[in-house]
Formats: sequence, C-alpha cells, structure tokens
Amino acid sequence: PSAAAAAASPFAPAAPSLPPSRLFELLPDGRTVHKEAPPDNGGMAAVAKALGRIGLQSYAAAFDSEGFDDIEFLLGLDSAERAAVATATGMDAKPGHAGKWVKFGFGEP
Repeated sequence: PSAAAAAASPFAPAAPSLPPSRLFELLPDGRTVHKEAPPDNGGMAAVAKALGRIGLQSYAAAFDSEGFDDIEFLLGLDSAERAAVATATGMDAKPGHAGKWVKFGFGEP
C-alpha cells in the first residue's frame, strides 16, 4: 500500500496528545488563548525607558527584536549575561557602549 493509504488507515497510531498547559487554553475553534493575563513585566516601554536613562536608547529596537523585553529579567543579569545581550543586540560593535552596559547594566556609572 502507498504511504498515503497507510497514513489514512484507521489502525494508524493516534498522534500524541500534548499535556495540558497551565498558561494557555485551546478553544473549540482551534485558537489558543491565555488562561489569564500574562504578568506585567513592564514590556518594551520599560526597557526603552531604562536604556534612555543610561544613554543607550538607540539599542531599544535591537533589544525588542532579540526578545529582551522584560525589565525584571534584564535587571537580574550578571555582567557575563549582559555581555551576551550586548553581542546579541549588536551593542558590541561600539566597545564603549558595550562596556558601559556590561559593567553597569541599568545602574548609574
């Protein structure tokens, strides 16, 4: 039998079901929605504001495009982790900017 016929067989194993999610709910029409509102992490507005306070606002779009949009997460990074963010966002192309971010984060120099 052809592969298509075998796939359509009523004896084919069922597709594995996913475990229930604690964050999302599958609606009868197939859409997935949050069970409850996601936590307010300040979003990109908070990250852009913090970058502006330290003179690195030009990197806001890069932070956003790389998914660094959680201010609490960013505040918890150590210097090695901040160095990885500098590389991911292209900040390391300007060593002065990267050095400032890596050494101080969102703190004042």
